[in-house]
Amino acid sequence: MIEEQGRVVAVERDFVWVETIRQSGCSSCSARNGCGQHLFEKYRVGSSFSYIKALCPWVVKEGDMVVVGIPEGSLLKASFLIYLFPLLLMMAGIWLSSVMGAADWLLLVSAGLLLACGFGAVRLFGKRSADMCRVDVVRVLPSDNLSLSGSSFGRTLSSRQG
Repeated sequence: MIEEQGRVVAVERDFVWVETIRQSGCSSCSARNGCGQHLFEKYRVGSSFSYIKALCPWVVKEGDMVVVGIPEGSLLKASFLIYLFPLLLMMAGIWLSSVMGAADWLLLVSAGLLLACGFGAVRLFGKRSADMCRVDVVRVLPSDNLSLSGSSFGRTLSSRQG
């Protein structure tokens, strides 16, 4: 399960909206000092928060700290569907057109049409199977162990000293 910690910002009937800090993989990468992506993330202007709608079986209120998660298998299935399926459909169209002896411009047209059809199929299938990548609240963190410092969420989480 891929997990992320966040703060509940809104509560709906069966769902909650969770605010998490957007992070890149740069903090754990050994090549971050010579990478342009690291500099871009470091000096990026704009919101550094992400908002996630998650299914919540527990009773929570705004401001509660929770851990949200998504199963790895669901993420892999969705990634295959979104990225690989349209490309495989396009390559199959190119192969079929070339086997049939079509002209180069017809190969290009068939590849574009099948790629568009692949993305259209993904969009239709995605609307019907929204539960494929459903994010769930895995656990609610005890609020007496954590406190928010400053006005911005997540910059410094510290344990209360008793």
